[in-house]
Amino acid sequence: MKQIGAKLKDLREQNELSVDDLALALGFAKTVIWGYESGKKQVSVSHLKLLADYYKVSIDFLLDREGSVSKLDLLQMADLGSVKLVVDDKPVNDEELADVTSYLQVKRRLKEESTQMPNRSAK
Repeated sequence: MKQIGAKLKDLREQNELSVDDLALALGFAKTVIWGYESGKKQVSVSHLKLLADYYKVSIDFLLDREGSVSKLDLLQMADLGSVKLVVDDKPVNDEELADVTSYLQVKRRLKEESTQMPNRSAK
């Protein structure tokens, strides 16, 4: 995981900005920019938002959280309370979700069975 300071420095350099330019644009002291980039100073939440907005990136990108993935188990219906599944702009109901889940399970079993079967070529 790349440290946030190194990421901030890379972004500044990619945008061909000096520390002075960035400090002036954001209203930060130059020492704040240097502190963030060197890792000697922790980026405040308010500055993190300003930096993300300035560079047009997400805060998750700056924090190296782009790769985080949440697991959603379709068999555990209780997990779906905060998720609204839609297909063709219409909500997926419980019966449709059960059909999709069953289809996927059968398809996976058939694939497993076909890979485990010995190859019977014509003699």
